[in-house]
Amino acid sequence: MESTPLSTILNRIDSFQDLSGTEAQFKVRFLDAALRKYRRETQLPWMLIQGTLRVFDNVLVYPVPAGFDEIGYLENNQGIDNKYNNYGNRARFKFTSLQQFYENPDVRNNMAEIWDQGTKFLGVRYKDTNLGSVKLNSAETVADWTASGDASNPTLDNVFYKEGNGSIKITIVNSTGSAVIKNVNTSLNDSLYKQKYEFRDIYLDGVPTSIELRLQTDDSNYLTTTVTSQFSGQAFKADAWNTVAIDLNEATEVGTFDSSSIASEKMILTGAPSGTYYVDASYMRKWRPFDFWYYSSYQVKTLGNNVASQEYFMNSSEVYSSDSELVAPSEFIDVIMYEAMIMAAMDQKKKSLVERFLQMGAEAELSLYRQYPSMMPLITTNRWRFNFETSNYNDNGYGYRH
Repeated sequence: MESTPLSTILNRIDSFQDLSGTEAQFKVRFLDAALRKYRRETQLPWMLIQGTLRVFDNVLVYPVPAGFDEIGYLENNQGIDNKYNNYGNRARFKFTSLQQFYENPDVRNNMAEIWDQGTKFLGVRYKDTNLGSVKLNSAETVADWTASGDASNPTLDNVFYKEGNGSIKITIVNSTGSAVIKNVNTSLNDSLYKQKYEFRDIYLDGVPTSIELRLQTDDSNYLTTTVTSQFSGQAFKADAWNTVAIDLNEATEVGTFDSSSIASEKMILTGAPSGTYYVDASYMRKWRPFDFWYYSSYQVKTLGNNVASQEYFMNSSEVYSSDSELVAPSEFIDVIMYEAMIMAAMDQKKKSLVERFLQMGAEAELSLYRQYPSMMPLITTNRWRFNFETSNYNDNGYGYRH
């Protein structure tokens, strides 16, 4: 990918004598302001990154990678559905609003951006239910459950639950800082367990420091991983249901785990405050890989990096380096440079320079968009028109139109 050092851009700006006296840090700030402007207005093809997303049935919220700015699209991974030869098997996700993502108004697979407490996540609703998931325990038979350490008194609760008809209520009194919750399951034989994750829903009365999940043959032979956030990347939430999961391929094996006898599960909550907790169903869920295209917020490559690694020339410490590089074709470099020059001329109240740079910038922008049209994704939603509504304008929704 083309890139241009910050030092080169500054030298080009300094070739205009009226701007050469402007302090370098302000020119850098003008360049960053120009980058912010175009990031608000457009998405361009060199900002796309191809990754892989593991999608599960009945899992709606997923973490996003570092530098994620905006959804591009999801596409069936080659080799799973042979997308080049069998177009009927393509998933065809629709990018929609958060409201319609949760309302689920049609049969389409859809995706959305989800914000929670200032953090962005990815919503994916994939309606193929044949991924090979297995329910381990429904959390509706109290005889399956024991508690120890700070946890005690497993009780069936048919009022408060996440799915099915009930959950297991657990009392925690923080004393040792370790609450142990165990359930036995009907023994399962699954040699392909490394292709799956273990999922569990737990209602937290207070936020623990961590949760250790174990998938067990018995108490001495198991797979284990400790998590400090939900599967989606969201922080643990008090007074809310939390979905936690572990990748069984990356879990630590203690003793000798026997995949032909998967017989129990254990959760160990460290530092859980005193209160009432609820545990609901657990699953082993198989995933399907999708090509996940997204727009990166990273535009600047710093010294020693092969790809863009930060958003702007000024880093989070308000420091810049002249050997940092803007990763973009030359057409975009010109647009950003002229936009920064307009700001510098305005700062000096030089009207004639502003007019000159506006013209030069307009020509550069026209050339840019002629070659690289904006690829900003559009949100698609359904609309309905009912027979008691009398409006007569056209729309692309569903229902009766008079």
